[in-house]
Amino acid sequence: MTIERLVEAVPPPALPFEPFGGPWEPIEAEIGTALPQDYKDFVRLYGSGNFMQFLGIHVPRAHNRHVRFERQIRTICEIFREFEEPPYPYWPEPKGLLPFGGSDDGDEFFWLMRGAPEDWRVVVWDRGFQTFEVLDCDLTGFLAGLATGEILPGDFPEDLLPCDVMFESHWPRFLRRRRWTRAANSTDGALSFSWKFGAYGFEQGGISRSGLRKGG
Repeated sequence: MTIERLVEAVPPPALPFEPFGGPWEPIEAEIGTALPQDYKDFVRLYGSGNFMQFLGIHVPRAHNRHVRFERQIRTICEIFREFEEPPYPYWPEPKGLLPFGGSDDGDEFFWLMRGAPEDWRVVVWDRGFQTFEVLDCDLTGFLAGLATGEILPGDFPEDLLPCDVMFESHWPRFLRRRRWTRAANSTDGALSFSWKFGAYGFEQGGISRSGLRKGG
């Protein structure tokens, strides 16, 4: 699937937060594989944010470490390799699972790296049942299916739809954090900026050693 169906279902923000448009060669060399074109289109058009107030997709070079794609694939795969009997190998093993996002409930989303990148299927790890569910779709097909109600993984909330905010860029959270830091560093009318990217105040996406998300 191309990204057009997702754009029709959930229009991208006019000003995406930390979108990534390349170059892709360093990213793909670092992780040792090419990546699907629809993922590249997604991070370019949508950037960093939350879908349906419930899930997010990792973005290359994001300053927030819990959103940064190239960091998260290492962290998540390291944790999942501790499972006693994993049903699939994990990146960087060939034909394994490569993580690309997760939900606020602690579910994790992977590509099953079999065939060409355009043929990779989505696999959802269900935190509640501790099981893997393979879906016959790619990343943008997965998101478009959630937005239209055509796809609902086993342990996802049944009340995802209707949803008032289909996609929220991380800009509002970043700006709230910036305002707070400006106030904290303001003395005698002099304003000192000591904030930096990576301290947005929305780090609920991290994974603990138990395989569960922090705050879950």
